Amino acid sequence: MWVCDMRERDLIPLLENITTRNLPVGDIWIGLSGEDILPGGLIIERKTVADLEASIKDGRYREQRLRLLTHCQETGARPLYIIEGSVDRPFQLHFQGNTLRKFLHRLQIRYGVPVVQTERLEATANVCAVLLEQWINDRDVFKAEDGAKKDYAASVTVHKRGNKEDPRVFASMVLQQCPGVSAAIAKALLDKTGRNNLEGIWILSERDIAAVQITEKRRVGPVLAKRLWTLLHCDSQQEQSEPHPEDS
Repeated sequence: MWVCDMRERDLIPLLENITTRNLPVGDIWIGLSGEDILPGGLIIERKTVADLEASIKDGRYREQRLRLLTHCQETGARPLYIIEGSVDRPFQLHFQGNTLRKFLHRLQIRYGVPVVQTERLEATANVCAVLLEQWINDRDVFKAEDGAKKDYAASVTVHKRGNKEDPRVFASMVLQQCPGVSAAIAKALLDKTGRNNLEGIWILSERDIAAVQITEKRRVGPVLAKRLWTLLHCDSQQEQSEPHPEDS
């Protein structure tokens, strides 16, 4: 149900019944199916104030944030930062407390990543245990409406009369019902087909979808492509669990 990165040696003994391995992104994953994170699961990045300060200074913070958000976009997982310690008493004096706060404010407001602050390691372990309990009790508890989806839906509502019979708007909104598909990804998929409706999407293979370019450096990727293709082509939940020919 949860796994911790092997490098979190101080935290691991405080997390009951947790497995460990090298994680490609984040430090703790909550909500697993086998080794994979489930849509609505949590990918937690844990940092002490000293870690945060050092990672900002050497550039790792930005790279880690990008990888975290990209992985969550591809899998439908939810990102979370846990910051351990007080930003008013940084362990090193590279930044003032307000500078660190500005980074955390930007992380929350611009990138939509929630931040939980704890006083010490034991409190971090307790937060993780509570989050696990919440997920066990309700696997949808951390699923939130996509911010991009909300914005796009709002724009459709504002211009309802003009958009209600627009096939491109309809197709985009349908695609965004797939966990992990944002307005930007829906647009990239429709642009790829050269059509303004779902007809072009139906004929794309999983590999075609995975290869669709979202930005200069980002593609849809195989995880999200498989989820979308399955939702578009399978008739039932049982059929979704069966392997697709392209996977063999």
